[in-house]
Amino acid sequence: MQSPNNSLAGWLGLASSGLLAWGNWHYAQTLPNYDAVRHTISELAAFGTPLADEINYGLFLPVGLMQWLALACQYRTLKQNPTLRRGLLAFSWVGTAYVFCALFPCDPGSPLIGSWRQQIHNLFGALEYLGGGYGLVLFGRIPGSRVAIPLKISGVLVLTVLVLLAVPFLADYRGLIQRVAESVLFGWLTLASAEQLARPYIDRIEIAR
Repeated sequence: MQSPNNSLAGWLGLASSGLLAWGNWHYAQTLPNYDAVRHTISELAAFGTPLADEINYGLFLPVGLMQWLALACQYRTLKQNPTLRRGLLAFSWVGTAYVFCALFPCDPGSPLIGSWRQQIHNLFGALEYLGGGYGLVLFGRIPGSRVAIPLKISGVLVLTVLVLLAVPFLADYRGLIQRVAESVLFGWLTLASAEQLARPYIDRIEIAR
């Protein structure tokens, strides 16, 4: 029988991914002189910009909270699966990073070295990719997983993106590089959330066979 926590986790995960996808597209079109290839997602709401509060508290903060709550709901149902639990704890840094990056928005241009606020922002941004990438690798180590190899490859890709974002000659492509990592992280979140919601129907089909 499907646990209410599993269903809630599925809906929260889909809502988090959907809101981020919409906001990323909408505000990138709305803000003048914003280039999604060059500018990072955080620069949509850099400190002092006109829509900073609207994007930080209306987009990034709820995205992070919903992602974190989705994993928390799922975590409670997995006492017999320590590897998956460790993966969820690591992956929860994605949502945690969105919350703290909303509370500590980046400086204009989101430099590697900047104000104290920028340093906090960078720290949690790094933790997002470290935790998210490591979480995907752990998910790929779960015995019997049908997507073990894609998960491990995705995890390594996310960890590699963390390095690429700091390479000076790739600065004009930071937005594109970051969006690859975000697409991987939230893509897996979307798939896992959809699977949770579809699980009762899948179980019925398997029983009927």
